[in-house]
Amino acid sequence: MLAKNIFGILILLFNMAGLVFFLYLGTMAILKKISPKENIQEDAVPIVKKPPIILKDNIIPDEDDLLKDMDLSDLDNLNLDDFE
Repeated sequence: MLAKNIFGILILLFNMAGLVFFLYLGTMAILKKISPKENIQEDAVPIVKKPPIILKDNIIPDEDDLLKDMDLSDLDNLNLDDFE
């Protein structure tokens, strides 16, 4: 009889522990949705952004080359009133 009572008490304790654990998980999930996305820490070291490394410095060609390739005869019949 004593073993039966101890076994029953252990089953009840484990069931209650499981229910408390599920209650804890539910509370943490709700708090995670409600809480702000960004946690600001005062002791955190600020992140320093490095400037991007430019491998090719001559990506944009000179302006003289661009003007040489343009055909300016198309601009003669351009109506500037259309752009207002």
